[in-house]
Amino acid sequence: SNDLVLQTAVRLLERVQAGTIRLDRTLEVAVTNTDEKRQLLKRLEPNLKTLHRLIAENRQLFREATSKSTPVAVRRRTWRRLVRQRNKAVRLVEEMRLRIQRLDPLLKQLRGLAGRLKQVDRQSQRRLLIGMGESRRTLARRLERLATYERQYDAAKRELAAGNLRLVISIAKRYRNRGLTFLDLIQEGNAGLMRAVDKFEHARGFKFSTYATWWIRQAITRAIADQGRTIRMPVHMVDAMGKLRNLTRDFLQENGREPTVEELASRSGMPLEEVCCIERMTHRMVSLDQPLGDSEENAPGEFVRDTRVDDPLRGINQTALKASIGKVLSALSSREREILQLRFGLTDGYCYTLEEVGSIFSVTRERVRQIEAKAVEKLRQPGFHTDLAGFVDEGLLEKVGSLGPHRSRGTIDTRSRPSRPPAATTPTSPRRAPAAVSPSAGRP
Repeated sequence: SNDLVLQTAVRLLERVQAGTIRLDRTLEVAVTNTDEKRQLLKRLEPNLKTLHRLIAENRQLFREATSKSTPVAVRRRTWRRLVRQRNKAVRLVEEMRLRIQRLDPLLKQLRGLAGRLKQVDRQSQRRLLIGMGESRRTLARRLERLATYERQYDAAKRELAAGNLRLVISIAKRYRNRGLTFLDLIQEGNAGLMRAVDKFEHARGFKFSTYATWWIRQAITRAIADQGRTIRMPVHMVDAMGKLRNLTRDFLQENGREPTVEELASRSGMPLEEVCCIERMTHRMVSLDQPLGDSEENAPGEFVRDTRVDDPLRGINQTALKASIGKVLSALSSREREILQLRFGLTDGYCYTLEEVGSIFSVTRERVRQIEAKAVEKLRQPGFHTDLAGFVDEGLLEKVGSLGPHRSRGTIDTRSRPSRPPAATTPTSPRRAPAAVSPSAGRP
């Protein structure tokens, strides 16, 4: 019955009458109940006129009741009349069934004004108290009563919610393995339960558990749609995916096999392209940062190999392999060593053909083949290739200047590797030897 609260309620009712805010969101009335809406709008205009008159009279009565020049008996009589008129105004507001959520912010405003009274001068205090229609003592008593009512209201809500926690668990069990953990599902269901406690209207004749089931289910399904995937999907796509999942299960039970995309499209009535798109969305992505296990200390990213970082041990082995190959080839003559380097790509990674090597050394391709075969035969002798045996087992010959595909341990295939095909239309000049190779002139 505070004048400040009454004035705020009147402004809300005026906005409803003007159509700037929705009636069903301001007054306690169902969206589909048009008859009740019509009756409330019919009572709205006369109630507003009476409320305006009562608020104006209350302001004058409050000044008389708090004036020190007025006799005490008159002040008491005026104050009792003021209380009666305020109670009448409260009944008129209650007739319009104004939602209590619309008036909740005023409690914080009253507390803020009560704290402000201690910081301003006496003249400003007087203006604030007249605006609220309260004295310092009545304002303190009213705030104390409001705090008591608020505690009782919160305790009743907690008791009602605590009595239906098992309902949340029973509903959350149906939505397991949808992308959220069971504890997260229960938490979202509890949020829906608290929403149902705030929205429940016992006068409609429904059981609370029946009403709360819808809010709990909506909160859980919305959380699955928003948080169940790394990339959020629209709610309507989640519903369509659930529909296709149910159709797939029914088809599997009837025919003993998974349905094709065309069969799903015909059964669901959806276009084939949309069914294919939904089928692609069913593949769930896993975040590399998602915790794993009960302890949630590890993530998938810790077990995935990073191919961008070179293995230090492999680099050391490659360096050792190059040194071992150079040591083995040093036992050959310079021409044999140079021909093997060109033929097997040990110089620049390119395997030269017999013709290209012959043009470099000014000999025939047959002569190059003979020199190559002779050099390889030398390397096959015991004691030449023992240093390379370990590298063959580790598969490093393919990484650094491979000597060709080996047939067995310690042997080297003399077959030439495929070379890069020359251009078919443009004639090419004989390939020059790399800088590391200097063919010896005048040799047979």
